[in-house]
Amino acid sequence: MQARVELWQLQYFVAVAEELSFRRAAERLSITQPPLTRQIQALEETVGARLFERDRSGVVLTATGTHLLKEARKLLGDADAMLARVRQRAEQRLELRLGITTVLDPALFTWLEGALKARDPALQLTQKRQYSKQSVADLRRGALDAALIGLPSEVADLKVQRLFVDPLVAALPRGHELARKKRISLLDLSADTLFWPQRRANPAWFDHYEKLFRAWQFDPPRAAEPADHHVMLGLIAAGEGVALIPASLKSMSREGVVYCELKEHADLRVDVALATLPDAANPALSLLMTVLRTRYGQAKLTSQRR
Repeated sequence: MQARVELWQLQYFVAVAEELSFRRAAERLSITQPPLTRQIQALEETVGARLFERDRSGVVLTATGTHLLKEARKLLGDADAMLARVRQRAEQRLELRLGITTVLDPALFTWLEGALKARDPALQLTQKRQYSKQSVADLRRGALDAALIGLPSEVADLKVQRLFVDPLVAALPRGHELARKKRISLLDLSADTLFWPQRRANPAWFDHYEKLFRAWQFDPPRAAEPADHHVMLGLIAAGEGVALIPASLKSMSREGVVYCELKEHADLRVDVALATLPDAANPALSLLMTVLRTRYGQAKLTSQRR
């Protein structure tokens, strides 16, 4: 078995090499001279060559000793730097800036902070609830570390992990002729005014559904969807139109509004996904991925491109 050199032996050696005196080196190391001498002798045996020449005039490095001094200083410096990095990482608090889409029921993600803090109580989590379009823009400019978004969205050059699906349902006035049906077709609503988001809110979403609607020849009269869902539900209850909303928002019950499943639910849906930059290096992202996979199961990372 090959003999090993310990870092503390190299520290002893460097002290003697720099002091050129066993006595002064022993004082510098706060040890007595005999154990220092024994360790230098042991190091010489391991190296297989003398490191110092000793005579009455003092201590002088040999050629091997001079070479070892250069290598030992470098190795000890690397070891100190490694310890400094480890200490810094141990003292560093993880920080995660997370965007969360407002299109879905906020209660879908209230569990997330608790799950993250259970794994790292020191984690500093900042949640920003906003439209997916804004979260994607914030990701690209470095204002967010990750975002829970709804697809379709413009996610070119981002890493996207699909988590779960929230199908769309029809929100109708209670007095609507279809209100008693559990499931209806989208085409049954062709004559109703449809509250629908404007393109600027999410161009990818808007263009995707315009293409679907054209293919199905679904072209109802439109009204701009209010930013506040409570306002929109009030308008629906008043009989001013209908809407297609994520099923999770059925938790926002409103007197005078009923919800019907859609036969086309396989196509009418929000895919909820985690988006990050491809080269994201924040260590808190690994923690986020762990809790999301625990909750939703293993999902495959794919790069979405328009």
